[in-house]
Amino acid sequence: MLVKYKQDYEKIALGLLSFTPDLKDFNHLSAELANYVSDSTLELDLWRDAHGDIVGIVGFEIADDYILLRHLAFTPDFRTKKNAFEVLDALKRKFNDKRLMATVSLTEIVSAWERQQAASDSDQSESAVDPKAPTPSLPDAKDNSSDSTNVANQD
Repeated sequence: MLVKYKQDYEKIALGLLSFTPDLKDFNHLSAELANYVSDSTLELDLWRDAHGDIVGIVGFEIADDYILLRHLAFTPDFRTKKNAFEVLDALKRKFNDKRLMATVSLTEIVSAWERQQAASDSDQSESAVDPKAPTPSLPDAKDNSSDSTNVANQD
């Protein structure tokens, strides 16, 4: 579940953002967090797991017809493609009238998510046409494959 960043979450947000490759320097990290707080076109949301624990963070820019994913990071135990896709799904629901785009460093995960969305849409339309079509299997909940993500970037 997405939770909008507020000052009470500052230490958690700094910790999660520090997992991103471009924010290892504390001064740069603090400046980036300040940008999210002060710029009305930027938003920072935390990600809560099913138990209510904050395990991820997503930062994005909001434009008229798209949102630009700028940062996406998870605690080490939650760095899976499944979790990244859940965050992207939640963003798409939150901004259903906008296209989801990404910085260069996040393009791969967003492209994989879009392919999964297209395949899911295709499976649903085929099932709608053929009621005897098999139900697609769900991805393994413990997907810790190498294409899992803990990516972030772009100032």
